[in-house]
Amino acid sequence: MKVELNAGTVARLEEQGELLLRPYNLELARDPNSHATASARSNLIALLHTITQIYAGSAALKVRSTLWFACAAL
Repeated sequence: MKVELNAGTVARLEEQGELLLRPYNLELARDPNSHATASARSNLIALLHTITQIYAGSAALKVRSTLWFACAAL
């Protein structure tokens, strides 16, 4: 079953991603090798994998592009 992304869904997923991105960036600035940084990065990865599983590749790219600068290092 393929789930379609509408503009509202994309906006909400981007908002959720940005909420996870803020703590990641804070922890990364404090200590790139800390457990807190790894945990925050893990949360971002989990969100991206979930989006990809639910919405499939091309649709997930709409949301991933918002977080791409952070995801490139993941």
